[in-house]
Amino acid sequence: MALQAADVWTTDRGMDFNCVYEANPLLPDIPSIDRIILHKLVFLSPINVLYEYDELTYQDMFLPMILTAWVVDNNLKVIDRAKQNCSKRG
Repeated sequence: MALQAADVWTTDRGMDFNCVYEANPLLPDIPSIDRIILHKLVFLSPINVLYEYDELTYQDMFLPMILTAWVVDNNLKVIDRAKQNCSKRG
């Protein structure tokens, strides 16, 4: 859950810069934080319905956790580059 929150936060922070756009093709180029959260709810809720948390094993969650950690790391790198090379939107 913390990694998902970090993904939302870093994505939203990246959208502050005029050279940063969302890479996820299921989201608009510059999604609002509400849209990002809605997207997470829509796509992650089925996992909660299909599996009870006590049924998920470490092995089940390892790859999703690694991928989300990579996304957060990438978002932070994008933000660092944007701070040096871009202007803030609005």
